[in-house]
Amino acid sequence: MQIHNNRQADEQKQSDRKYLIALVVLCAIVNFYGLGRLPLVGPDEPRYAEVAREMYETGDWVTPRLGGINWFEKPALTYWLAAAGYKLFGVSEFAARFGIALMASAGILILYFLGKRIRSSRFGYLSAAALATCGLWPGFARGATFDMPLSVAMELALLSFFLWESRDQPNGKNLTWWVFSFSLGLAVLAKGLVGIVLPVTIAGLYLLLTRRIKIVLKPALLLSGIFIFLAVAAVWYAPVIGRQGNEFVNEFFIAHHFQRYLSNKYRHPQPFYFFFLVAFAGCFPWSFYLASSAWQSLLRVRAKFDRSEDRLRLFLWLWVGTPIIFFSFSGSKLPGYILPVFPSIALIIGLELEQWWADKEPKRMKLLVPATALLICIAALVIGLSGDNELGLNLMDAFKVATIAIIVAIVYLALWFFLSGRTAIIYLPFGLALVVVATVNIVFPPLGKSESLRELSLLAKDVAHSGERLVFYVIPDYGINFYATDLPLRDKRSELMTAVSLDNVEQSIRATGGTSMLIASQRRWLGGLNETSQVKLEKLGEQKRNLSCSPDCDWVLLRAQLRANEQP
Repeated sequence: MQIHNNRQADEQKQSDRKYLIALVVLCAIVNFYGLGRLPLVGPDEPRYAEVAREMYETGDWVTPRLGGINWFEKPALTYWLAAAGYKLFGVSEFAARFGIALMASAGILILYFLGKRIRSSRFGYLSAAALATCGLWPGFARGATFDMPLSVAMELALLSFFLWESRDQPNGKNLTWWVFSFSLGLAVLAKGLVGIVLPVTIAGLYLLLTRRIKIVLKPALLLSGIFIFLAVAAVWYAPVIGRQGNEFVNEFFIAHHFQRYLSNKYRHPQPFYFFFLVAFAGCFPWSFYLASSAWQSLLRVRAKFDRSEDRLRLFLWLWVGTPIIFFSFSGSKLPGYILPVFPSIALIIGLELEQWWADKEPKRMKLLVPATALLICIAALVIGLSGDNELGLNLMDAFKVATIAIIVAIVYLALWFFLSGRTAIIYLPFGLALVVVATVNIVFPPLGKSESLRELSLLAKDVAHSGERLVFYVIPDYGINFYATDLPLRDKRSELMTAVSLDNVEQSIRATGGTSMLIASQRRWLGGLNETSQVKLEKLGEQKRNLSCSPDCDWVLLRAQLRANEQP
């Protein structure tokens, strides 16, 4: 018997080692491969990367600045991660994203280790592999934004709480409670008050529904948790409030917490059901496994939560539902707001994937493989047919990516049909990693040219005369923030300034005391820029953008020069 037990223990250790190696390989490919290949894109990533650079270069790790102006939209954790990347690798796109990719990988490994403790090694691995390849997770792992650090901190907090409530608390152990408290402080450092509001609401609802609220109503326990939380959060909030006072409080808490939630001030409106769609589509290609697991949970809805699996399902669905419902009432909606639910979604998917190892395989599993393969093929066809317009790809490159994805789906289907569902499930994450490699090599180069203002920004920086500034015409592009930060005119809140006529440009030239100014304009607006008797124009270059709107949305760089008789 002892020999048999030792053999089982050795086999389990070997299995655990294989799971861990597999996840490390997945993280290396999905989160880090070609991490710096894509320029900083969108309005947010260049801004955040630039704030981090100014922290790094000035040595002031407390006050965030953009273009030298105080900028209190977000807390410091993501800036610190990017600045650490600059310290290690020098200032670059890779360095700006490195800390976020590391956090995403940590989230995957946390899911494995804590999932292993909650249920089994296999459950932890399947859940972690699903998280690594859920569409939205690797997408945000590759961007220098705030949603990933918040998601990982909330994941650590909520899983630690569940382990404390179900395993440690009955045995009088509180280490996981303290990890929960520490992680709440980390979550608040990641993205503000939402980092404590959401996890505490989820944990509180769970305790109320399971009638176990009394286990936390102990003064010593609560005080120790509050102390740890405040100690972590105070690392940044105490010095920044001490230095900046009401300016920080009004901008950070009032404007970017309450006004962002209660209004459409920041222009991100979406319908109420938006986040339900994001949750389903964001876990592609595991969406049907999520739907199947949701149905199984509905069948257990009358459970009294006596069984550990029923309580786990309740906790996971509260984790998913609370943020989705909370943000569905927000006036501002972006997909990243509900990224923190995806570790829970991955665990829910893991419960369903584990059924391939059941003694009697449920009949529904035979439908999930072809449905998932079909979903991958449909997505591939959409890329093949529309990638030339939407992603800036030529038709051949779009079909290359589509073909690779279809091959991955066919192999997945064949492994299930000829071998087993277990083999197919073990293979699929690595097949999806191959799609990521293809995307980095084929999609990112043209996507970077069409979605980032890097080329025009670097051109402007190169041709600018000493003391010459830049103004955007009609609409700004925030991609310039990282690549030519000091060039554009800014208001007192560091927002990019725009001109709506050549008279505005002339006034800006005179206000700066110069004789010329660079203008960045989309081609569609050039009809409003006509030379006058006071100002002449010179075209310096242009950058093509997305093929679906080119040439109207192409960016053009001009120089507006005061005529000799108008110069001061």
